[in-house]
Amino acid sequence: MDRGPGVADAALPALLLTGHVITMVLGAVLGAGRATAWQSALGIIAVLVSATALTWRVAAPVPVFCAVLTADAASRALLPGTALTPALPVAVWVALFTLSVRRPARLALPGAALATAATPLPTGGGDVTGPLLDDLLAGALLHLAIVLGGRLRAHRKDRRARLLARLADLEGERRAAADAERERLARDLHDTAGHHLTAVAVQGAAALRLVDTRPELADEALAHGAAVGRDVLAALGELVAVVADEPGDGALHEVLPPLCAGLERLGAPVTLDVRGRPRALPPAVRVTAYRVVQESLTNAMRYAAGAPVVVSVQYGNVYGSGDVTVTVTNGAVRKAEAPGSGLGTGRGLANLTERAASVGGRLTAGPGERGGWTVRATLPTRAPRTWWPRAVDATLLAACTAVPLLTTAPHPSPRELCVLSALLTVHAAPLPARRRAPATALAMSLAVSVAWATATVAGALPFAWLAALGSAWTAELAALHAVGAYGPARATWPAPVAVGVVGGAVVGLAVVSDPAESAGPGTVALLTALGLVTVPWLLPVWALGLLTRARRGDGGRWERRVLDAMAVRVGDAVTDERHRVATGLHGTVVEHTARLVRHAEAGLSAPDDRRAALTGMTDAARTALTGLRTLLETLDATRLP
Repeated sequence: MDRGPGVADAALPALLLTGHVITMVLGAVLGAGRATAWQSALGIIAVLVSATALTWRVAAPVPVFCAVLTADAASRALLPGTALTPALPVAVWVALFTLSVRRPARLALPGAALATAATPLPTGGGDVTGPLLDDLLAGALLHLAIVLGGRLRAHRKDRRARLLARLADLEGERRAAADAERERLARDLHDTAGHHLTAVAVQGAAALRLVDTRPELADEALAHGAAVGRDVLAALGELVAVVADEPGDGALHEVLPPLCAGLERLGAPVTLDVRGRPRALPPAVRVTAYRVVQESLTNAMRYAAGAPVVVSVQYGNVYGSGDVTVTVTNGAVRKAEAPGSGLGTGRGLANLTERAASVGGRLTAGPGERGGWTVRATLPTRAPRTWWPRAVDATLLAACTAVPLLTTAPHPSPRELCVLSALLTVHAAPLPARRRAPATALAMSLAVSVAWATATVAGALPFAWLAALGSAWTAELAALHAVGAYGPARATWPAPVAVGVVGGAVVGLAVVSDPAESAGPGTVALLTALGLVTVPWLLPVWALGLLTRARRGDGGRWERRVLDAMAVRVGDAVTDERHRVATGLHGTVVEHTARLVRHAEAGLSAPDDRRAALTGMTDAARTALTGLRTLLETLDATRLP
């Protein structure tokens, strides 16, 4: 049980009991009721039992529904209609609605079935099969609408409760967003500045050792350092403003060769091996694969300078798992310490592991079989296929085109079959677009129905084909469901009204076009107005769409306003984090990178002083890397207050 009854829980039962008593008294005064005293008393007792049970409907919805349904069925079985009022059926509806709100659908739907099965038998002699089926159908639709409304209410309450909980923990979300942005900035700092500055430091150190014997390497190192330094400054300037994570346009096998060639220019032999049939990858997967190669080559320069590196890209069978495996293996280092040792930030493999996991892949790293180091990432090349929407669309199209053909006159001519098939296809054509533009899809289907019926009145189409149009109205029902599920967040109640009114108009036009009838335009107007009577039977379809929207988590205006306000607060936290990182960059990495560029350019303009220029450039690159490492460590240790 959830909680005991309160004053609000007793208000509705009291109103039902009062209404029953007033109705019975008025009936006796006006002479409309002929129930005996004991029958009236028994009716009041049944309503009193139901009203008392309803006060506990929130605490114990299942027992209350059973008690109210039993009281209603027993009173209708024992008492005449003059001793009954709508109070007991309304009590059943209230109990069923509460059951749907407080309990899952697996309990509410059997309750609706029990309430429908308790439909009283029609009175009077003769064949009662038709009236009984009508009552059962009406009861089933009504009870289904109540269950759908209850489940919709439950989902909205649950969504609002979660939203209020998020609102209460807004500061926690703000901190989480700032932490996530800080992690992104730290990862991208490592991927951009760390990689390039390491290359400058390693190449500068190597050229410095050979400056006397091979001065052309010094010029190449200075030119490369100046160019790379300017690129790093430009990238750092954009990093805190936008997400600049793309490795450039082109497929993976097209963007990797320039990256590998950059390491070859530093004297390390790199072999790129692409196997399988290359194909387009999702952007996030392509970026991750590129970063795996970039980070692995950076590590090869730091810890195994001069050792051969093999970069392998293996595309899986497109009809199999479809994964792409990126492997980077470097040979064992020959010297005790490579020129780039100690330049790492300590975040490379952790970042790559996180990146691979974020796209549904996995990454492993460890010593190779012949020494050295191997990094292997297996990444998915496509998102999981969502086949069911296409299957639903195909089934609907078949139900709205192929099935109605069976209702036409037997043995139609090929010409008639082609024309009717074309009409049914045009009528069902908007269905595939119902998720993107549900209101438009519904309006187009309704317009085709009206045009079809109008053409029948004008004699352009056979009257017998209207049976196929009636069978094809599954399209209107599917579009009505889509309006509730995918339509605008504002009220969509005009949709079932429009379907009912247009349906009445189509029936009126069908009656006018019937050769056996002599109806006029007034019949069309009358049946169009009577189409409003069918709206309650269309509500379950619309309510089912609203329930689909609620289960998907789409909220109304209030939820959107709250989410917008939260997004502003979270966005402010992200912006503040970018400003804080930008300030740290300008005080460390940017300043030393600019000094690196100045030394490189000075060495290029004064070739006689290559050694000093190389020394200054290399020291500036090392100092910038040290500052970058310090900044990243500070980011790790910092949390938003």
